[in-house]
Amino acid sequence: MSPAKPDKDWLDPPDWWKKWRPLRWLIGVLLLLGVWVALRPLLPEREPEVAKPRATAAARPTPQATPASTPAPAPSEPLASASPEPAASATPAPAQASPIPSSTPPPTPSPVPAADTSSEVSEQEAQVYYEESLGQAPAESEIAAFTRVASDPVAMLGRYRSFQSVDEVVFGLEQAGFEPIVESRHATVRDGIPPRDLDTVTVTQYRHWDVPGRLQLQFFNDRLLQAEFEPEDAARYKAAQQRELPQLKREESGRSELIVGHLRIASSLDLAVSEVGRKLGTRPFLIWQDRRLVRQRDEWDRRFALDAVP
Repeated sequence: MSPAKPDKDWLDPPDWWKKWRPLRWLIGVLLLLGVWVALRPLLPEREPEVAKPRATAAARPTPQATPASTPAPAPSEPLASASPEPAASATPAPAQASPIPSSTPPPTPSPVPAADTSSEVSEQEAQVYYEESLGQAPAESEIAAFTRVASDPVAMLGRYRSFQSVDEVVFGLEQAGFEPIVESRHATVRDGIPPRDLDTVTVTQYRHWDVPGRLQLQFFNDRLLQAEFEPEDAARYKAAQQRELPQLKREESGRSELIVGHLRIASSLDLAVSEVGRKLGTRPFLIWQDRRLVRQRDEWDRRFALDAVP
């Protein structure tokens, strides 16, 4: 007779459960998955990460100060937001925005310096002679400046004055019995560039201070620029120069120069009559120039010489 089996406790697992231990793990994993699937619908859903910055920007805009002199801009429409809270209610009105306090004081405007009135250049010279700072003037103004006749010409030898025209000078010489020789060099320029017309009028046997010689008159854009007299007797003409122009002093170089306002007078007579000058073959001359026209001619060469040819 076999012994009787002891009674099992109701909490003891069945025999097949004790024999199949791997099956326990599988059943445990399935139970956990079942619990996760059952509880997942109950968990709160997270909002998409992309919608957060836009919602935050719409809900918390940075107020900016509006200057008093600038009218307040019209409020823009609120951005669409994924948040259930409307974005328009969280955006403050532009009119109620307060300026952001700043520790830096506003810049103080510096005073504008007064114009320098120490220069004694005449207004007429400033109009005729364009400096580099006026190089951006319209082409019409430049053309007018390079052909304008000044109202205050300088006196040259005899009855001649600067800014006289070629026709006026030639007519006067012909009336006096001379046969002037006119040489012209009128450069062809493009549109918008001032002209560069050079004319030279030459006569021989012209008498100045009762000394005969050659008179040559130079013109820039039909305006008398320079008068030059080359005497036949340099020593005699030098004595006349010392008598008529005692303020024209000799310099160390042997030449003499005198500047009075717009007038420039230069002489080579002292050097020409000296022993050194005779050996060098120095040409005797006395010239009168209007400095405004000389500077304007040089200014034309500097600014327009490369662009003048069409």
